[in-house]
Amino acid sequence: MSFFRLCWSVIVFALLVCLVSCERIDPDTRTLLEKLNDLPGVKAFSIDPVYDYPEQFRLEITQPLDHYNPGGPSFIQEAYLHHAGEEKPMVFGPAGYGTSESSGQELGQIMSANMLMVTHRFFVDAEPDPLDWDFLNIEQAAADHHQIVELFKELYEGPWVSSGASKSGQTSLFHRRFYPDDVDATVAYVAPIVFGTSDPRFISFMENVGTADCRAAQNAFERRLLEQRDLLIPQFVEWFENQGFSFSLDPEEAFEYAVLEYHFAFWQFHNVSCEEIPGESATVNEMFEHLEEVLWMSLFADSRLYYYMPYHVQALKENGYPAYPTSHLSDLLEVATDPGAEFFLFTELGTSYDPSVMEDINDWLLTEGDNIIYIYGEIDPWTAAMFEPTDATNALMLIQAGEDHGVRIGDLDEQARVLDSLETWLGVTIE
Repeated sequence: MSFFRLCWSVIVFALLVCLVSCERIDPDTRTLLEKLNDLPGVKAFSIDPVYDYPEQFRLEITQPLDHYNPGGPSFIQEAYLHHAGEEKPMVFGPAGYGTSESSGQELGQIMSANMLMVTHRFFVDAEPDPLDWDFLNIEQAAADHHQIVELFKELYEGPWVSSGASKSGQTSLFHRRFYPDDVDATVAYVAPIVFGTSDPRFISFMENVGTADCRAAQNAFERRLLEQRDLLIPQFVEWFENQGFSFSLDPEEAFEYAVLEYHFAFWQFHNVSCEEIPGESATVNEMFEHLEEVLWMSLFADSRLYYYMPYHVQALKENGYPAYPTSHLSDLLEVATDPGAEFFLFTELGTSYDPSVMEDINDWLLTEGDNIIYIYGEIDPWTAAMFEPTDATNALMLIQAGEDHGVRIGDLDEQARVLDSLETWLGVTIE
C-alpha cells in the first residue's frame, strides 16, 4: 500500500469513528438569566440596571447555616450582579452589611468590570430563621463568599478582584485569609484590624488627630453638652419622634453615648470644620443642631439598632471595637461610665470575645497577604487600627493626607501605584 493510500485510509477511519462516537458540541444559546438560574442554589431576577451597566440581576443564593453541616438548616443570601460581559474582570464585593440594587464598587467603574455585591450573613436579606448567633462568625461568612465565588467562576472566568470599604473591607480581607486563591487581588479601603472590645489605639489617635486647638474645642463642647443635659435630652428624644423613629433606649444613657460618639463622628466623615464647633456663647438649640449635624442620630433609633445588631454581635465576639475617650468627661458621665458595644444590643449575647481569631488573621496578612492594597484616610479614626504590611508580602498601604473614612482611589496622590499594581496582578490594562 502506498504512503498516500495509507494516510487516506487513516483519515477515513478517523472520520468514521468520530461520526459514530463523537458528541456534537452545540453553542450555548442560553440567555444570561437562564445561565444564572442554572447555577445550583441560585435564583436570579432581571432588574433595571444602574451605573450604565447593560444588565443587572437580583440574586437569591441558598447557603447552609453551618458550612460544616451542609445538610442542615439553610438561609437565603441576597446579592446583586452588575453585568458588563462574561469575558471581563469581576469585582467581588462581599459586603460587611446589607446590599441593594445601587450597591457598587469604585473598581467596577475604573476597570469597566462586572460587579457582584453580596449581603453579609445575618443582616437584612440574609437572615437565618431563627437567628442563631453561634453561626455569625468570620469563618462561616468567608465560607459563604467562597461558595459564591466558586459558583460564579463557572460564568466569569477572567481575573477576580475583591474590594470593600470599612467593615466590607474587613470582610474582603477575612475572605482572603480563609480562601486566598478565590481572587487574584484585593483592595481594602479604610479596613481596620481591631484588637479587643476596647482597643486603646483609638484613644491615642483621638488625642493626636487634627490640631490641639480643635481637640480642645471638641472636648469643651462635649463637656457643655453634658452640663446642659437637662435641656438637651428632651430635644434629643423629641428628634426621634419628629423623624418618625421608634426610640426605646434609656434617654440618659443614649444621650451620653451620643456625646461620646461625637468625637469619633467628627473626624470619621469630617463634614464640618473645627471653626464651626459651638463655643461658650452658643445657645442650647445651636449646640443640639451642631450635634445633629455631626452625628448619625438615627443610629440610636430602634430600626437602626436592629439593622446593625449583627455588627455589634461580631464586634463583641471576634471583630473588636474601639475604646471611647472619656478622661475629659469622667466627672460628668453618670451612666455610660464603661462604654462599649454591649449598649447597642437588644439582648444579652451570652458569648465572650475570642482574641485568637483576629490575631490569626493579622499574622496571615503579615506573612502571606500578597496582592492586597490597603487605603486609609489620615484623619479617619479607623486609621488607628490600620494594617501595616511588612516586606514579607508585596502588599501596598497608602494613607492619604487630609482624607477621612470616605477616601477612595480617586482621592489618592498615588493613584498610579494602585492601578499599576492591579494591572500587574490581574494581567489587565486599566484605561
